[in-house]
Amino acid sequence: MAIFECKMFSKELFSSVSVNVILPTPESGDAFFGTTTLYPKEGQKYQTLYLLHGFTADFSDWQRFSSIERYAQAHQLAVVMPSVNNSSYCNLRNGGSYYNYYLDELPAQMRAIFPLSAKREHNFVAGLSMGGFGTLKAAFTRPEQFAAAASLSGGVAGRKPGEETTTRSPIQTDKWKAASYGPNGEYFDPATDDLRTASKNLVQSGKKAPKLYIACGTEDFLYQANLELKDYLLGLGLDVTYEEGPGRHDMAFWDKYIERVLNWLPLTGGFVN
Repeated sequence: MAIFECKMFSKELFSSVSVNVILPTPESGDAFFGTTTLYPKEGQKYQTLYLLHGFTADFSDWQRFSSIERYAQAHQLAVVMPSVNNSSYCNLRNGGSYYNYYLDELPAQMRAIFPLSAKREHNFVAGLSMGGFGTLKAAFTRPEQFAAAASLSGGVAGRKPGEETTTRSPIQTDKWKAASYGPNGEYFDPATDDLRTASKNLVQSGKKAPKLYIACGTEDFLYQANLELKDYLLGLGLDVTYEEGPGRHDMAFWDKYIERVLNWLPLTGGFVN
């Protein structure tokens, strides 16, 4: 297992950024018991999971608080973990273009440095909470980039600043939503920021949609919102795998279910061309 903490400049964010990357490489068990993990030869690539963090978190949270390194090694999967601050994965009118960053600039940077496949069938996206929203946003607006997308406890209510919803966070986040969507929601674009509109547009476009996985804890404050979105997406005819179980909005739930996500993904367990 190789771990990289990358520091580089982002044109879209006009600032230095940090990205954690996991690459499966030979480890001690291979030396003791015979090589099962290899280094890629010329032309060989890794399948890749872009793993997104939640509100208040950063590029390091998944690696610090979950067992993603162990899961990635077992599945021979590269994992890329960026930082997007509290941007809701949006292009901010008065800040960085985070949507462009995580969907355009970041993959280009990573493929220039690491042997990562650019083919749709070998690229996946997943995330927790705000990262679950970013995951589904990517799936619906950039279906040509990802074969599968997995949202864990996704922040999927999709309300504008000041707009009421049946799902209320225990933390008042209107200040941050205003930064993303404008004080009165004037920057809110349903085509990218409303998951129901974005998913409906995808279906109407006739483009091939990624396979979807949605999971949420039954004690999570976002449970009802995720149930409602799951039903809506199934009503559109999208391929949705839904799971739930006891759990709150915390890493104890997400660590368990990100392992289930990796078992669900169409992984080869080795290099691809």
